[in-house]
Amino acid sequence: MVGVANLFMTASPLRVVRDRITRTEVLELAESLFGDMVKAVVEVERSVMVVGGELHSDEEAWLLVDGSAQGDVWGINLSRFVTE
Repeated sequence: MVGVANLFMTASPLRVVRDRITRTEVLELAESLFGDMVKAVVEVERSVMVVGGELHSDEEAWLLVDGSAQGDVWGINLSRFVTE
C-alpha cells in the first residue's frame, strides 16, 4: 500500500500539523509560497491541519485519503498580517 504522503506531488511539500505550528513556521511557509499567506485545511473531528499546498484541494485530498470525512474538513487562509 502506498503511504498517504507519497500520493500527492505538489510543488510545495504539505505539512501535517497534529499539535502546534509556530508563528515563525507559518511566516516561513508564507514567504516560500504566496508571500503573505498560507492555505490550510483543518479536520475538526481529529484536530489535524494540513498546510503548505498551492490549493486548498491539495490539502483536502490528503485528509480525505487519510480517513477524514468530507463534512469535517474546512479550508482556511493564515495571513502573516494577523497579530497575536
